[in-house]
Amino acid sequence: MTDSVPMIEMNALTRRYPDGREALHGIDLRIEAGEMLFLGGPSGAGKTTLLRLIAGIDRPSGGEIKLNGQLLNRLSAPALEALRKNIGMVFQEHKLLMDRTVEQNAALPLQIQGLASAETQKRVAAALERVGLGGRASDSPLALSGGERQRLCIARALVGKPALIVADEPTGNLDAEYGEAILTLFRSFNLSGVTLVIATHDERLVQSLEGRLVHLDQGRIISDGRTHA
Repeated sequence: MTDSVPMIEMNALTRRYPDGREALHGIDLRIEAGEMLFLGGPSGAGKTTLLRLIAGIDRPSGGEIKLNGQLLNRLSAPALEALRKNIGMVFQEHKLLMDRTVEQNAALPLQIQGLASAETQKRVAAALERVGLGGRASDSPLALSGGERQRLCIARALVGKPALIVADEPTGNLDAEYGEAILTLFRSFNLSGVTLVIATHDERLVQSLEGRLVHLDQGRIISDGRTHA
């Protein structure tokens, strides 16, 4: 690691749920800007919890987490919301708006940013095309399969051209063809400087993209090393 300020830094990070269960125990982790980092480990290891803390969706119970030097623990709700505008998020719960079209769902991050309509349409069209939904723009998400909804979520995460993308099992519902296409897409974004943090059980994903692999088990980091494509 370099001595530069990391994009993400965690010190003694802990997340405890109201029922007393600790999902994360004293996590110490640095993620540099421009890294591609995979979170591996079994179900219940703490991968999703860690992603939610990075994205500012949940707050830690102890320790601290910093994003670009800002201590997320202490940010106000409006400041946290502003910070999240530069984070692309792909989670297993799709949270799509079923009363809006595919195109309108993909455009939501840009509408929040107040981007001009013409630029929004251009970016949305390009993102939908890249995930194989170019011909489904006017459809309802209700008409999409589970895999197609996952691809729509990925398009929605990409349209804002975020500096950081966090993704929870992004290829979990995809067939092999589209899974490979999404891997290639993520790699192209990483090569352009985007930081990616991806939770996955998919060994194919980990082995096909050179990056860093951090294994979690029972809320603790048990290994931290490199993958080799």
